[in-house]
Amino acid sequence: MSKNNREARIANLSAASEQKKHNAASATEKAIRKLQQSGKVISFKAVAREAQVSTSYLYKYPELKDRILKLREEQKRSGKRVIPAASDNSKNRIIDHLKKRIKDLDAEVTQLRLANESLAGRAFELESYESAVNRFREENQRLSAEIERLVEENSSLKNQLTRQNLGSTKKVTSISPSPKRSYTPTPDAVKMELTNLGISINSTLRKRIREKPEEMVIEAIEALKYALSTQEIENPGGWLVKAIKDGWQKPKKLPQPIQRNRSQPHELIFPPEFEEWYIQAIDLKFIVNESPAELPKNTKGELLVKVNRTTASGLPQSQMSWIEAKKLMETELE
Repeated sequence: MSKNNREARIANLSAASEQKKHNAASATEKAIRKLQQSGKVISFKAVAREAQVSTSYLYKYPELKDRILKLREEQKRSGKRVIPAASDNSKNRIIDHLKKRIKDLDAEVTQLRLANESLAGRAFELESYESAVNRFREENQRLSAEIERLVEENSSLKNQLTRQNLGSTKKVTSISPSPKRSYTPTPDAVKMELTNLGISINSTLRKRIREKPEEMVIEAIEALKYALSTQEIENPGGWLVKAIKDGWQKPKKLPQPIQRNRSQPHELIFPPEFEEWYIQAIDLKFIVNESPAELPKNTKGELLVKVNRTTASGLPQSQMSWIEAKKLMETELE
């Protein structure tokens, strides 16, 4: 290698070294300013990490070393970090954001206030409806009792007229109205059960119901339900009259018949929409949780469920067909 080439190479290496030193010094200075502006702790490791140089490089140059040590001591003496002041643009962005947030909150408060007023009005309206329904229910019960009393009185008068007409061929006697007897209306729980079973209350059945305690009548109805689920009964009303008279009760264990798919004997078959409604009604605690396979049926073949509603007689549940129970639940959920 010639002397000129060697000198040129040395000059290039020297220039590259100076440029590298300059770049590193510039990066280090920028790193120090950035740490100051952000209020972070100034240390050799922090400056080296920010400037992407080694800590040995910072110790290599006395001017950088002394500067970092000086800034570090100043921070220690002040006891706090230097927090840069926010710029005007930054302040404006924060203000705009807060204004928008306040506007959104005002709109939300207005909507909630309107919703609250609407709910308050709805609650007052529902309270008025409930009061009216209670009045109508009481009036209906009173009228039902009065109708039953008049029907029975009419039947008694007809029987008396028949007997007197039979003896009128020999002599005419005056007809005086029979004295009013104390009237005991059919319990609401019994009425509901008979309605669900599709049985009308005639004079014979009404007489048997009044002769026995309500609990014994309910037990006879339960026996009828069991019988309907296991056999064909042509006259459920007549069957019930005898059951009440003789004090029949259902068996303790009820092997209820289960309708099954003939192609798949282990698969139960339920009416359309029944399973989905039955699960929902149990989740809402609207009905008593019972196995669907053990549910009895009425004379129409409809499954009977126990609704969690206290009857007038104090019974905790009312039994009705699942179709009627579904309508009642939909009405209450409106």
